[in-house]
Amino acid sequence: MIDGEVFESTKSLGIRYKDNAEKALQQLEELEERGDIDPYSKYFEPQKVLENLNKKKQPVPVHTVREAADYFYELKSHLSNKTVRNDQKRRVHKQGAYEQAVEHFIKLNDIEDLPIQQVGLYHFEKVIFKPGIKSTTRHFYYRQLRVFWNTLKDREIVQEDYFEILRKNLPPKKSSVIPKMISDEELMQVFEAFDKEVERKKKLPEYCPYFSQQWFKPLICCYFYGGLRRNEAGYDPELSYSGLKGENLYYEDGELAAIYLGITKGRKERIIPMKTFWRDQMKTYLEIRGPVKPDEYVFVYLGGSKKGWPVTGDRAYREFKRYLKKANLPSTRTLHGMRHERITQWIEDGFNTSEAQYMAGHSSSNVTNRYTHLRAKNLLRKQREIEKRKRGND
Repeated sequence: MIDGEVFESTKSLGIRYKDNAEKALQQLEELEERGDIDPYSKYFEPQKVLENLNKKKQPVPVHTVREAADYFYELKSHLSNKTVRNDQKRRVHKQGAYEQAVEHFIKLNDIEDLPIQQVGLYHFEKVIFKPGIKSTTRHFYYRQLRVFWNTLKDREIVQEDYFEILRKNLPPKKSSVIPKMISDEELMQVFEAFDKEVERKKKLPEYCPYFSQQWFKPLICCYFYGGLRRNEAGYDPELSYSGLKGENLYYEDGELAAIYLGITKGRKERIIPMKTFWRDQMKTYLEIRGPVKPDEYVFVYLGGSKKGWPVTGDRAYREFKRYLKKANLPSTRTLHGMRHERITQWIEDGFNTSEAQYMAGHSSSNVTNRYTHLRAKNLLRKQREIEKRKRGND
């Protein structure tokens, strides 16, 4: 997007026949889904990718389960080290979800030196159906180990497909989304707790308005009213596309009207119109912060030793949790729960599934459709609470 106009870039597959082109496009989509290619990169050359894909596959030097695990971590090293391990900073950062599951799989079965082709269904069952663990934990191990095994399968290191069998025996996963969602009323309570803290600080002799987290309310509004992911609004040094910048502020007739996220943000272009309260909070903050150049971060520290540095998504999350506690609200509320709440609200307010999908940046309408069911469950829960209260009054 340049000066409010959206431009498209088209690259040829170099394939003459429609059937072959559709097959090639499906191959590219599968590679993108796995994170092996970025079709939006200016260096992306589809013809070269397809040429390499269709060449005879070279054997991968993987023999034992340990070698397979290390090979898997290396393939996933482009992800955040909160998802996979970083061998250069081993254990310095929080253990990633993939590594946590795979290492537990290896240790519980004691199969580090076992040839990878000898791994059987019972090895996975021992982890996923281990007695005494919660349903959500079973689903966690199932998801992470499925990615691990399918990655090896895609590269013809293993052949067996165990996960369809495993899936049939998985217990139903209870929804844990609703406790994470926060209502409009609760958000106002969080902001009231923040305002009280600011008023308290104003009475201190060393008070300076630039130290008062002027970014807090407008940034939290981006999560609650915009449905943004944590590191779409906040900054993350590990993600090149993270953090809102001046180029993401969409103006109409000179007035801030929406947030624009290009194709690098979740790989889906989005325009999210602003509700009045959100827009007012942003305008108040920008008056204090000053003009934002297109390549500058919107949310920055305005004073102190970090003056000018972008506010991270992790910092926003910590401060949200702190004021949540001050407001005496349930600790289960999260920033991602705000995203769930917003998408649900969009559907409830009358946006159709395609519009909600576009604003949320979902790659599939199937993901967005879940929020219709989520609202139904929420309504049923409320109805049961109403009936319970009525019985108590009788």
